[in-house]
Amino acid sequence: MDKNIIIAGLLAFVLSACSSSPSSSTNSSFNMVETIQIDQTYKSLKLLDLDQMTDLLYEKANDYKRNNRVQALREGVMIAFSRPNEEVILDKIISIVRSPLEDLGEWEATVEQMVGQSVQNLKSDSSSGTDQVTASVILENVLSEFKPMFTKQYQSGGFETSIIERIAASDVRFSKQAVQEKKLNQMKSGLTPSQLAQKLIEIKNKKLEEQREAEKKKKD
Repeated sequence: MDKNIIIAGLLAFVLSACSSSPSSSTNSSFNMVETIQIDQTYKSLKLLDLDQMTDLLYEKANDYKRNNRVQALREGVMIAFSRPNEEVILDKIISIVRSPLEDLGEWEATVEQMVGQSVQNLKSDSSSGTDQVTASVILENVLSEFKPMFTKQYQSGGFETSIIERIAASDVRFSKQAVQEKKLNQMKSGLTPSQLAQKLIEIKNKKLEEQREAEKKKKD
């Protein structure tokens, strides 16, 4: 009888510990798949014009067609997002690799991997200033590209909303080497990707509050 009581007590303790321990999955976690590796950085890519970027992405798309190498498409996505988008080139080229990825059902997984890697690079002390700034460019471009859909998803949410919320929750900051890299290349230090994402969320929350107040007035 005493033995049964002891066993029951141990089981209760284990169950209690499991239920009270925090989940390893957080709002800022990403479902990581195969690491995406590219040779280019923001510095090399910003020197390329529209035609050169288009050719580069078609090389990746053709690699996929010839070899059925889906990773080539993912590399193309990261290349496109790694280029500073001052000339708004991203919108003109991304469909080259996005469309086949969507056909394969791999677009969202690719974005999660790219964003997750970028967050890790910005948080890693071993990442160079160039790699960290490239990661920042990627995240800033993701926020810019996803903002229109995020705006439409105020009520229901969606994939774009979840990515923006996780970038905000990741709380990435610029290291000293990243700040120095930005200064050397005459780039504005500005807000971090997490701060930019948080700004979008604040705008969304304000919009939702305004809608709630308007609906309340209608009922009154």
